[in-house]
Amino acid sequence: MLTFLAKCLNYLKDPYLVSIPKKITSPFTVIFMLSAICIIAGVFAGVFADLLVHLKLVPAPGPSILDDKEVSPFHFFIGAVLIAPVTEELIFRAQLKRFTGAIFFIAFMCGVLLCAITKNYWAFLISPVIFILLFIIYRFTIAGSVTRKFTFWVRAFPWYFHFTSICFALVHLSNFQKGITLLPLGILYTLPQLAIGLVLGFTRMNYGLKYSIAIHALYNLSFAILLLSKY
Repeated sequence: MLTFLAKCLNYLKDPYLVSIPKKITSPFTVIFMLSAICIIAGVFAGVFADLLVHLKLVPAPGPSILDDKEVSPFHFFIGAVLIAPVTEELIFRAQLKRFTGAIFFIAFMCGVLLCAITKNYWAFLISPVIFILLFIIYRFTIAGSVTRKFTFWVRAFPWYFHFTSICFALVHLSNFQKGITLLPLGILYTLPQLAIGLVLGFTRMNYGLKYSIAIHALYNLSFAILLLSKY
């Protein structure tokens, strides 16, 4: 595990574009080790976030929608272990290797933010507009030169990689009933999601999307079992 942890930490210090190996030896070892790292990172980040609230360094975030007993255990389990890992990995990690995918992601997140602020789903209409504008800028600036595009993407990628992890964390403010109103200190309440988002990003870049989906599902499974045990 220490080898995987060291590799993960070294990558997260300065993320870079990598080619996924065509064949990964011992895939179950990779999944087990990275799942363990993901769970440990999530637990430690969660304890730290709770400590900040306990010491009154940040206000309490209020009740969580996960405490809502109106959702049946079956639907909660399916959503957490099957639907969420696939959906979230396709949105937040699948596009990490594609520059045009990054443009789509930025436009999509603008729509999510505006939707959360206005509490109106029609706000998502801003996403296509932003995508078109960004694509036009891209098309008439760096798209004409492969070298210029590659150089820009290499330089921008470390920032973009961490940006996607932060977005992944902040989206989980929806787990709290106060939601977007927590945004000024939002990242402090979603430190577990930030921690696992970084690990999942490392996994996607170095081992592939199917591995990040599997590890995400196993992480959610471990906590779904704990939550369901309280029902």
